[in-house]
Amino acid sequence: MLAELETGLVALIKASALGSRLRQVDSLPDLEGDSLIGRFTTDAPAVYVALGSFPVRNRYVRPRFGIACVARNSRGHQAARHGDGVAIGLYEMLDAVMALMDGAVISYGADEAAGFEVTSCDQVASEPLFQKGLYVGVLQIQAVVDMPMPPFLDESSLAVFQTFHADFDIEPHQPAAEHAKWLHEPADYSSSAPELPDTLTLPQE
Repeated sequence: MLAELETGLVALIKASALGSRLRQVDSLPDLEGDSLIGRFTTDAPAVYVALGSFPVRNRYVRPRFGIACVARNSRGHQAARHGDGVAIGLYEMLDAVMALMDGAVISYGADEAAGFEVTSCDQVASEPLFQKGLYVGVLQIQAVVDMPMPPFLDESSLAVFQTFHADFDIEPHQPAAEHAKWLHEPADYSSSAPELPDTLTLPQE
């Protein structure tokens, strides 16, 4: 259910008039710190979708997502916020996403769909972002009604588990930004490397 909702939100933005004015529309990258800021700098103007915290009660849920809008403009902060007629600005992106998401209905099954409403907008104030000329706003959206939790997982629908890979980091630990580089495909060991990698491939019938 959750994966289908996130995928549906991304697809809705891509198919909209806003999507054609963006360089990237995707789920939020699994990065942090300098790695995430680097991705924002490369991708802007961009919109990312990420699952947020949401209430669960008596096997009913009300999913909440964050829609992050990222703008950048070399002509200065006002152009980055307002747009300049060439590159879209942050406020234009927020306006468009609010209009698109408030009342949006996303399918997550053959006969199942969830309606969403916009509940808040947060500006991200960060000196590292401003130093890169980046301006970020995050819209919070939530399902309008409680939804039943999905049924228990059908294990027969899962693909066969084939390979497990782990990277071990021994004290003194590398920062999380370095750990994130090791998760790239292929892994980025340009500035650090795990103390011990371990890959286990299971025999297949």
